[in-house]
Amino acid sequence: MNAPDRQLHRDPNVLFAGYKLPHPLQYKILLRVQTTSQSSPMQAYNQAINDLDKELEILKNAFEKVITSQIYI
Repeated sequence: MNAPDRQLHRDPNVLFAGYKLPHPLQYKILLRVQTTSQSSPMQAYNQAINDLDKELEILKNAFEKVITSQIYI
């Protein structure tokens, strides 16, 4: 959950982003996003997830390029 939180902080329209786990045995995460009037919390969250998806795709492609260029004996 740390990656979406950090990505949200990169958005200039996000005033606050944080999360907490109420209890370690519960599968529940509470996320709080506060934005300026230029954006809604849902828009900011969706944009952060989309940006993370793009970054992970770039990382995956770079990793696959390195792996396929290696010669294994």
